[in-house]
Amino acid sequence: MNEEEDMPVPELVHRYPDRVLLIVNNQCPIICRFCTRKRKIGFSGIVSRETLRKGIEYIRNNPAVRDVVLSGGDPLLVPDKELDRILSELRAIPHLEIIRIGTRVPGTLPQRITENLCALLKKYHPLYFNIHFNHPSEITPEVEKACNMLADAGIPLGSQTVLLKGVNDEVEIMKTLFQRLLRLRIKPYYIYQADMTLGTDHFRTSVQKGLEILNG
Repeated sequence: MNEEEDMPVPELVHRYPDRVLLIVNNQCPIICRFCTRKRKIGFSGIVSRETLRKGIEYIRNNPAVRDVVLSGGDPLLVPDKELDRILSELRAIPHLEIIRIGTRVPGTLPQRITENLCALLKKYHPLYFNIHFNHPSEITPEVEKACNMLADAGIPLGSQTVLLKGVNDEVEIMKTLFQRLLRLRIKPYYIYQADMTLGTDHFRTSVQKGLEILNG
């Protein structure tokens, strides 16, 4: 993805004029073999406060930025107190309209979604979640409970799905996945063509296969 080329300050990607991506930690509840950012994942701790301060200051000094995506790693592995501090500083920026959180936690560590976390998140609307589901088997009773808690907290939920050869590259699998997501108030948002990440060629499908699934 060549993200480093678009980092005006460390751990902040500014590729599109009105939005940025802010990396807040280097840990995930699951290490996806096809991860775009796996070069950064698995190191201890969250991104330092000083690095985050520089990223937030960059957003504050760029009025054209109206949308920030918190990513990582997984932002929801940041402790509640620290997440509250980050969201509070971002929400205090007048021109920043939308905060999005990209996370796999609801589907891979649903126990992290607590009443305390939901109460914290509700303070910072408009707040959106980009969740990541690839297969219907990921939607367990524990996952359903976690997603319902987030939806009840008023957070719009969208799901991004990576098209994976031999895993979900069939119309019926995708149809079942999307129907189950919609039942949980999660809107299917993206089907991603797998990125050209080292060691993942065996997962890549053709663009035509993705179009066939959409048409199906």
